[in-house]
Amino acid sequence: MQKKQMSLQLIFSPFISQLGSAIYLLGLNWLIVHATGDTKLIGLITGLGGIFFVVGDLVAATLVDHHDRKMVMVGADAISAAACLIGAWLIDPAHPQTWLLILITAVLDLLLSISYPAAKAITPDIIAPTALQRFNAIANSVFSLASIVTPLVGGLLLANQALDFKGFLIINALSFIVAGLLSWSIRAPRFQPANEKSNMLRDTITGLRFVLGEAHLRLMMIALGAFNFCAAGFLLTAPFIADTIFQGRATAYSEFLMMSAIGGMIGGSLLALQRRAVSAVQVYGEQVLYGVLLILLGLWLQHPFWLICALINGFVNGRMFASLATLMQAATPRDMLGRVFGLIFLVYDGVQPLGNFFFGAFIHNWGAHTYLVLGALLVIGFTLLITLTRRLSEVAEK
Repeated sequence: MQKKQMSLQLIFSPFISQLGSAIYLLGLNWLIVHATGDTKLIGLITGLGGIFFVVGDLVAATLVDHHDRKMVMVGADAISAAACLIGAWLIDPAHPQTWLLILITAVLDLLLSISYPAAKAITPDIIAPTALQRFNAIANSVFSLASIVTPLVGGLLLANQALDFKGFLIINALSFIVAGLLSWSIRAPRFQPANEKSNMLRDTITGLRFVLGEAHLRLMMIALGAFNFCAAGFLLTAPFIADTIFQGRATAYSEFLMMSAIGGMIGGSLLALQRRAVSAVQVYGEQVLYGVLLILLGLWLQHPFWLICALINGFVNGRMFASLATLMQAATPRDMLGRVFGLIFLVYDGVQPLGNFFFGAFIHNWGAHTYLVLGALLVIGFTLLITLTRRLSEVAEK
C-alpha cells in the first residue's frame, strides 16, 4: 500500500473525541459545583480518573504492539461511547452518583491513554516519511483547536438550562461514535504483531531496555518528562495569578487559556509549513529561550506580558510535542512503536502529578516568583539536554 501525504481521518478522529471529552469535563465541573457548591468532588473525580492515565500507558505499551492498531483505536472509541451511554442511562441528574462519575471518568481516561499511542504508532504506516513532520504538526494544531472550541460550545450548551448530566454524556457518546467511524474508515496496512503472547511486564521491560539503549530516545523521554513537570506548574500557577494578582478581571484565566491554545495552533501551523526537518537541539533551544522569558515574567508581571507568555508557551510547546513525536517515530522500529510511545507517555503523564504536588505546595508563598523557578528549571534542564545531544551527535560522526 502506497503511503500518503495526509490522512484527514487520522487528524479528525482524535480531535472529535477530545472535543467531546473536553465538553463533558467542562459540563461536569460546572454542574457539580452548581449542584454541591464545592470543588472537592471535582478534585476527587479527576484525581482518581487521572491515575488511569498511567495505567492506560502501561496497557498501551503491550496492547498496541500485539494487536491491529486501527482496531485498537476503533475499540477504544466504541467502549468509550458505550460507557457514556450506560452512564447517561444510570445517572440521577438531581443527585449524581459519585461512584458512577468516577467510573465513567476513569474509563474515558484509561481508553484515551490507549488510543493516543495507537494513533501515533499507526501514523508511520499511513504517512510517508518525508511528510511525517508536516502531518504531526497539522494533527497537533487541530488537536489544540479543541481547547479553543470547547469554551465556546460548552458555554452555549450550559446556557441551555434543560441540559443536565445525561445530555453531556450523550453528546460525548456521539463524539466517540463519530471518531470511531472515522478510525474505521482509515485505510492502513493490517499490522502483523509479533508471534509471542502479550505480557505487560515483559513488554514494559523490553520497551524500557530499547529506550535506555537508544541515547537520543532516552534524552527525548527525559525532555518530555522535564517539560510536563514544568508545564504542570505553569498551568497550576495561572488561576492563582488570575485570582490574586489580576483581581477584578473575571476573564483573565479564560483569556490565558485561549492565548495558550492559539499559540499552539500557530506553532503547529508554522511547523507544518517548515520544509527543513526539525532537530532535537532546535526544540530544546526554544524551551531555553522560553525559560528566559519566564524569568523576566517573574521579575515583571504585567497582564499583557502574562498573556504574551501564554501565547508563546502554546507556540513552543506545540512545536516541541509534534517535533519529538516525529523524531521518535523515525528512530523506532515499527513493531516497537506501541511500547516506546506507551513508555514515554507513562513518563510524560507520571511526572504531572509530581509537578502539581511540588508547585501546589509553594505557589501560595512564591506568588509571581513561581515563574522565576519555572524559568530557571527550563533553562538549566534544556541547556543540559542540548549539551548531551550535541555530544551524542559528535560521537556518532566520529
